[in-house]
Amino acid sequence: MPVKIVKAEKYDVKSLEYSIRDTIEELRLNLRNNKNKKTAILKPNIVIPAKPKTAIITHPSIVEAVVNVLEEKGFEDIIIGEGPGLGVEGDSIFELSGYKRLNKKKGVRFLNLNKVERGTLNWKYGTLKVPKILIDADLYVNLPKMKTHAQTVVTLAMKNQKGVLSNADKKRFHMLGLHEPIVELAKVVKPDLIVVDAVEAMEGEGPLRGKKKEVGALVIGTNILEVDIACCEIMGIDVGHGEVEHIKIGIRENIGSEKPNLLGVDIEDVKTSFKRANEKYGKILNVYSWRNPYACSMCIDSFSLAVKSSLWNPKYWLTFIPKFVYLAMFKRIDIIQGVHAEIPDEHGKIICLGDCTKEIANENNLIHVRGCPPNSKDILEALIKGE
Repeated sequence: MPVKIVKAEKYDVKSLEYSIRDTIEELRLNLRNNKNKKTAILKPNIVIPAKPKTAIITHPSIVEAVVNVLEEKGFEDIIIGEGPGLGVEGDSIFELSGYKRLNKKKGVRFLNLNKVERGTLNWKYGTLKVPKILIDADLYVNLPKMKTHAQTVVTLAMKNQKGVLSNADKKRFHMLGLHEPIVELAKVVKPDLIVVDAVEAMEGEGPLRGKKKEVGALVIGTNILEVDIACCEIMGIDVGHGEVEHIKIGIRENIGSEKPNLLGVDIEDVKTSFKRANEKYGKILNVYSWRNPYACSMCIDSFSLAVKSSLWNPKYWLTFIPKFVYLAMFKRIDIIQGVHAEIPDEHGKIICLGDCTKEIANENNLIHVRGCPPNSKDILEALIKGE
């Protein structure tokens, strides 16, 4: 299937709307092959509440432009859904990310996909629970942000679909090795339309701590693998040499063509070189978080939430905070997590997070914080006691 690359240097809703409408017509996409079809679900990337200018999330202007086009096509019930990360409560993800105005302006609904009724799909590993609204909707639009990713090199259309999973299945994805389940999900959950926000992208320590990267483009298509391959080409990432594991598997599984039919602007006009995330670890001060495809993000998210919560609790001002600051600035903390976790060759105080690391902690007499994921209190107390 064709993939169109469109120049888009600003988040101007009218010009974005024109580009999306024009592409739908050029690709001859019949979004409503039945006139009674009226429900559309849009899945942007808003894994945490973040301002649009951070380049962490799909910009709400892109989503608004898509909503306008769908309204023209006769869709009456347009829903924006996302399954946010750990610690995000209620609709705060939509409000803080600039999406709430779409409810007032356009009447769109918002759904936290972590809390909706689920239906069952059959897939390679048995059954999979996904939002029933996604199964029942007449149209599904995948709206990823172009970003690098610490575990998967890139996060694009295929990776964006992980947000439709329950927390239990997100964990299971990592237990299964992450890459292959992303491909298997793409086989059973197929977008009708994909619009990648690459006006302002993210490079480096994505998906949350990278730097903004000006690309000035939209990437639009219907085949999830081919759209991701086109995005990688723009990013200077060579999928032909298997640099992105889930794309390599997707090519092998014939989800789409390794050589997409590219339309629109010449790819050289928007192509740029993206800095990759460190594949081995993330680092803030002297706190190292060791990366592992078998580790979900919930353990390290729990650690981050614990540190943040200590700032607001006087109980920890003279216990946890001084010790943590000393270790983080003058010594070293190494956090390992997930099935198949390994002890780094060089390390400081090792913290084993989550139930998956119980065995390695016991074998090596290391600090272990139980839970899936661990709670903040247990993390703080473990660091205070140092045992």
